[in-house]
Amino acid sequence: MVGALWGAVTGDVATSLKIAVFFELFWLDNIPAGTYIPPHILAPTFAALALTTSFAFTEARQVMVILLACLPLARIGAWMDYSLRQWHNRGHNKLIGWARKGKAGDQLPQKLVFRSILRTFVTSWLFFWTSTIILHYILCIFFHKWGPLVAGVDMKWSFLWIAASLGGLLALRLRKAYATFVFGVVLFGFFILAGII
Repeated sequence: MVGALWGAVTGDVATSLKIAVFFELFWLDNIPAGTYIPPHILAPTFAALALTTSFAFTEARQVMVILLACLPLARIGAWMDYSLRQWHNRGHNKLIGWARKGKAGDQLPQKLVFRSILRTFVTSWLFFWTSTIILHYILCIFFHKWGPLVAGVDMKWSFLWIAASLGGLLALRLRKAYATFVFGVVLFGFFILAGII
């Protein structure tokens, strides 16, 4: 959905969808359950989309570097979510105290909800822009120094998607899944060495 919307706004639907598919596959095994805070999937996706648009990249070998650079944002975003939840818990404690006192005319619940939404919006927006700008300058230096090396890499989107989907496959924790995976890798390697692919 994010990739489709970004592509509709920027006009590069194909690259935007390819980036979104990569991150969906990469975080496939992280299902939020209970108190577990999964990696923040939107942070690296939005940052990668913004950086790819900024650099006007469409080829997998160029975008691959951006994808790798944006991956840590998922864990940083999860830490930020955890910190925001701790901050919001203070408001929850105030709400419980308000409910015990039974003040009917007080506007405390509305104020707490408004502050929570505003705090989350401002924090997320600052996190996104700060991290994206920092990554932009780091990647400018990287592509200036090692751009020709990246241009020589033969990378396709299908390779990136296969690499991203390994996390979901290995998260199954079944021996048969591992055996099937190893068999597929060996068979694929044989086809490459034989010149069939």
